[in-house]
Amino acid sequence: MEDENDYIDNIINKIGKGQYGAPSELEKILGEDLSNKVQKRIIEIFEDKTIEQITYEVLDSKYGNGTERMLKLNIMYNIVQNRVNEELGYDKRHKLNEKQIEILANRVIEGEFGNGMERKEKLEKIGADFREVQNEVNKIKGSGKKYDLKLLYIDEYIKKLYSKEITDKKVKEEVGEQLYNFIKNKVNEMNNNNSRNIITKEGIDQLAEKTIMLEFSENEQRKEKLGELYPFVQNRVNELLGSNVRHDTSKKPSYLYLD
Repeated sequence: MEDENDYIDNIINKIGKGQYGAPSELEKILGEDLSNKVQKRIIEIFEDKTIEQITYEVLDSKYGNGTERMLKLNIMYNIVQNRVNEELGYDKRHKLNEKQIEILANRVIEGEFGNGMERKEKLEKIGADFREVQNEVNKIKGSGKKYDLKLLYIDEYIKKLYSKEITDKKVKEEVGEQLYNFIKNKVNEMNNNNSRNIITKEGIDQLAEKTIMLEFSENEQRKEKLGELYPFVQNRVNELLGSNVRHDTSKKPSYLYLD
């Protein structure tokens, strides 16, 4: 008698041949319980391969094209296809659903995507919002830390304020006065405007928190993005992370008030 695992594997084989129609129809045809078991088994099948390995198998035509590829990859399709599109230089990205975010979070915990900026960059290559995946990681590991997904990254606010796609009032409402002041100062620099808004100790604390949350890249990129505030922010980052390394803060910008 065919056991459940063989039965599910047989279904997966038929899915790959298109016998159950589009992936979106799977739950309607199989029912919620069996559909979930099938998806769980598909995840298990791909567990021994990294996203990079699956991507290069796709590029080697192992999973066919179009609908055939979508059927064979199933729950993994959006994740892998986003990485394939990145590799081929295409801009198109498929939105990841909750189950796919959970898959990525578990792979993060297993160490597939590294740490820090490496993790952020690798997740962005597959069209994932680092913050969304990290929230799921924190949830699985029982951490209370949560990124606010409604907010843009600081770089995005700068670009949108510079291009006037968003108003000063809206930015200030969303990020608060101190981060707004930092964003506005960067926009003024881009406009060759010497006017600067005041940054306080609270602002340095907030920028340090954003740095720890990987908003400002690493090394030279971080220095460039933070500008003359870099040593002050990095010292606060080091302090929060328990490091004794200190940068020279003798050249304090006139708009920085730390008292």
